[in-house]
Amino acid sequence: IMLVPNVREELDKIPGLCKNFLPADVYNVQVLREEQCDSVVGFLAVYRVCFAMAAFFFLFSLIMIKVNSSRDPRSKIQNGFWAIKVLIMLGLCVGAFFIPRGAFGQAWMVIGLIGGFIFIIIQLILLIDFAHGWAESWVGNYEETGSKAYYCGLFFFTAVFYIVAITAVVLFYVFYADGDCKLHKFFTSFNLILCVIISIISILPQIQEFQPRSGLLQASLISSYVMYLTWSAMSNNPDKACNPSLEQIFLNGSSTSSN
Repeated sequence: IMLVPNVREELDKIPGLCKNFLPADVYNVQVLREEQCDSVVGFLAVYRVCFAMAAFFFLFSLIMIKVNSSRDPRSKIQNGFWAIKVLIMLGLCVGAFFIPRGAFGQAWMVIGLIGGFIFIIIQLILLIDFAHGWAESWVGNYEETGSKAYYCGLFFFTAVFYIVAITAVVLFYVFYADGDCKLHKFFTSFNLILCVIISIISILPQIQEFQPRSGLLQASLISSYVMYLTWSAMSNNPDKACNPSLEQIFLNGSSTSSN
């Protein structure tokens, strides 16, 4: 909501919220109100909400240190007191908007980049583990029952994930990496090369010898996820020439087909 285009202009239309409420001679107060409205939209507002959520969960992670059983009195804090926890969360969110701008945005951006990188690595590890368990289960079921449906299922989903990834790459080059969008071209090509490399590595004899259940299912799932991350990054580019909206994509597609 805070990043919706033109949301700041819509706030000005609300009587008395940002302007057109105080007398014209009360300039300083009027400017202050407008600056406060500027603070509740945009990337800095998102940083403030994320800071409040991170502070909330960090606080509870400290409270729950060495809690190994539901019999621990502190476990009741984790499993109950929801009304109080919601109020604490709301209080932190509101309080975060009173943090002076200063270097907060720059500092939290760096922290967010580091945290986001770690979060993506953890997600990749969990996805690989999920796909490995999936493949191991279905291969084991095939060996026990002799039903080829399990192998057909693995082949089907592997093909689906690769088709999704390849389709995404084609759409990226057509809509997001066209013209002078060199950065988008680089990341699309670089990630495509990485996906090809991990697919080759997953079926190497050395890998198969060390991990017999490793295969293309894991690589295909990671490839699809990497393409999603690539789109997520490109879709946040402020340059509209390299970041067309869905409306522009569909309009261009319909006009091309009609011609």
